[in-house]
Amino acid sequence: MTRAVRAGMDFISALDRGSLGGLGRLCAGDATWWVDTGPDRRGGDPVLAPHGSGRFPLHGVMRMDDKLALMRSLGPHAFPTGCRQIPRRIVAGDDTCVIEVEGYGVHASGLEYANRYGFVFDVNPAGAVVAVREYLDTSHAQHVVGGGAAVPRSSLDDRPARRAPDPADAPAVLATALAPWPALARGDLDAFGALFTADATWWTDSGRRRDLGRQHRWGDLDAGPLHGRVAMTGKLAAMRARLAGGAYRSAAVEVTAERWIVDDTLVAVEARGEATLRDGSRYQNRYLWVVDVRPGGIAEVREYCDTLHVADLMGHDAEVGR
Repeated sequence: MTRAVRAGMDFISALDRGSLGGLGRLCAGDATWWVDTGPDRRGGDPVLAPHGSGRFPLHGVMRMDDKLALMRSLGPHAFPTGCRQIPRRIVAGDDTCVIEVEGYGVHASGLEYANRYGFVFDVNPAGAVVAVREYLDTSHAQHVVGGGAAVPRSSLDDRPARRAPDPADAPAVLATALAPWPALARGDLDAFGALFTADATWWTDSGRRRDLGRQHRWGDLDAGPLHGRVAMTGKLAAMRARLAGGAYRSAAVEVTAERWIVDDTLVAVEARGEATLRDGSRYQNRYLWVVDVRPGGIAEVREYCDTLHVADLMGHDAEVGR
């Protein structure tokens, strides 16, 4: 077990127990916690908004001390019987790891909270957590924990250019995991689809339709872009229909990979995607993909992204899943 995995698992265990003191002891003094921000794209960008959006639960970057203080003030009232955190999968690196987690609790409002997360942990050489990046279904989180309050829209109009890391000497599985995105940016879905195995699947979370997003069940492409686990053949057909229908002014979504971890056949990729939609709106999502690469190609993709941003821009009503 690497020091990142050890620290990350200890963090999830303390979160599951509701031990905020335990969380604090696992972290370096200057540690941060990031969550995406829905329509407020600027508020979730660590460069343009280094102090976050100021809104809970979709707050962008927060100092860990401030986050834990907020959880102390809200936690006992928000989830009177606690909120379980159950780890499901790990992508292990030495200084960084990804832990996929399922969370469940009953909010004080009586609403069930059943989120799916991709937690990214960065640790220092001493094994202390220095950064947590929490990718989750933001639509569901805002509905239950944020009370469904409206989130203002902003865009990344003046974000400084950032050079993507060079994967030139990367393992073959990483090259395969990164290969779909240039093809997608060109709108070349033949080349995109050829990188997947015949029985490949794609999962993304499902907004208010919590049952639809369970990863061990089949989803439904008729629900729109937040569809749960579906066959890649169906996903490609839906993507072709979207392109043919003129959904984008740009060719498609241009993806820039910013970080990655390679663990045997699993590759975790943090990335950002940009496109201009038909009405001129700017789609600017942030992703965590967990990609399972097999000898015949990509067998599975699990996509954690800002679902509230998807719902806001793409005409999908995440409230009712249509």
